[in-house]
Amino acid sequence: MTLSRRALGPLALAASVLAGTARAVPSAWVDAHTHVFVRGLKLAVDARYAPDYDASWQTLLALAEANGVGRAVLLQPSFLGYDNSYLFGALKAEPHRFRGVPWISPSVETRPEEWEEMARIGVRGLRFPIFGLPSPQWSAYHEMLGEALKRDWPIHLYVESRRLPEMLPFLLDGGHKVVIPHYGMFDRTLGPARDPGFKVLLESARTGRVFVVMCGAYRVGPERARMAAPILLDAFGPERLMWGSDWPHTDTDLNRVTTYPITLKTFEDWVPDEATRRTILVETPSKLYGF
Repeated sequence: MTLSRRALGPLALAASVLAGTARAVPSAWVDAHTHVFVRGLKLAVDARYAPDYDASWQTLLALAEANGVGRAVLLQPSFLGYDNSYLFGALKAEPHRFRGVPWISPSVETRPEEWEEMARIGVRGLRFPIFGLPSPQWSAYHEMLGEALKRDWPIHLYVESRRLPEMLPFLLDGGHKVVIPHYGMFDRTLGPARDPGFKVLLESARTGRVFVVMCGAYRVGPERARMAAPILLDAFGPERLMWGSDWPHTDTDLNRVTTYPITLKTFEDWVPDEATRRTILVETPSKLYGF
């Protein structure tokens, strides 16, 4: 499959693709940062965003296929809080196509058999979507972090860049792998050149245990994300970078300023070397998430 298939991108057409065609062998390309949900799910008490539309896993799968992408990593949306039931349902429905990264409550005991079940259905990481929220009291996550470390699951941090100098050393000193989304989460008002948190992120590349997802350029500013792309490639190499659509592009103020095909076209433009793109699209996420 090639990038030319992104012309089939609109949601309505994607749904019809799923309904009307026989499923072929999926592309090896991995979308490493997506979210799925439908209206009517219970929202977190402190949710800062309440979607009024459906972004089902079926629609995502069809849309990805129509654009040449065969597999996806589903991250728990922050506005759903700790209720991962829809995410888990998607993993059970498509075990060969999806991997999942839930947000687990530290206040509810998770039994050993529950950890095993999560691993069995395709959970491959733990998410902390705490942008704008207080920093975790890490002592409350001791058991959880231990389970992640035992399974080699990366810790996903969705936080402001200014908090990376505090959180990255703690997790890396503990032996964890860490995934940072959105081109490194630099402050869009500072850009990658002047953000001290982004500098710390770049320095962490030498550990070999930090990964950055090239997704959500609109969240940090498209032009600034373009500037960050070669900097990230130089620091991390394609072996520690992944691409993500950030579908369905949710945000209170920035919602729907991009599309799935545009995210692929942008990635193609900013990473022009085909071999480098393949490493980012296939090899790195496949190894990290066990596809």
